[in-house]
Amino acid sequence: MVKWFGVAALILGLLFLVTLPATLVLSRLDLPDGLGQARGSIWSGSARWQQPGWQPLALEWRWRGGRVWHWQARGGSTELQGLWRPGQQLLLPELRGRLELERLDLGHWLILARPVGELDLDLHSVRFGPGQAPRASGRVLWRQAGLVGAVQESLGEIELVAQEEAESLHLLVRSLQPAAILVRGRVGLAAGRYDADLWLRAAADRSELTTALAELGELQPDGQVRLRIGGATGF
Repeated sequence: MVKWFGVAALILGLLFLVTLPATLVLSRLDLPDGLGQARGSIWSGSARWQQPGWQPLALEWRWRGGRVWHWQARGGSTELQGLWRPGQQLLLPELRGRLELERLDLGHWLILARPVGELDLDLHSVRFGPGQAPRASGRVLWRQAGLVGAVQESLGEIELVAQEEAESLHLLVRSLQPAAILVRGRVGLAAGRYDADLWLRAAADRSELTTALAELGELQPDGQVRLRIGGATGF
């Protein structure tokens, strides 16, 4: 009799675990504001994230086995998917898809010129942890890149390659095609901070842009403009 009670308790425990509501789990996690309407279970479910001023992102997830979940998020022209592994850090073994750049709210980094466009992500081993530098490897393509503000011009298509270094993550930046403004340089991400060292050059047939670019950074003797900025990342 005791054996049957043990089996029954085990079965009931497994049933509870399998049907554990997503709302119960999400309420105990440190998640961004605006995440709600959770449905399903922790093994297969959905939710919505309402980012102020943007179309909501529909989030879905499904257990892949072991300690890995597959997830996807869609809204507007943003469409992301990847893998998530629970732990003390935010760990995404894979992160792919398209992201509207404006959702990242980068305007406070470049006050005089706001970057616009879309990011095509193909990243691996993405990690974020409190008090630690972010980690990642892979490539990001900034498509339909442009600046809006003091300078309003197309930047064409720009590549960012993620490389891990001691205590920091570096993004190597370079233009991939002719454009009104060509870009090269790097962006460094450390624990809670960023620093960017970018070089901007107006196309040969758009030399009048050099004066406008000089308002963003330091004009060099060869006509390039060096843009050096840094500060808190906010994550």
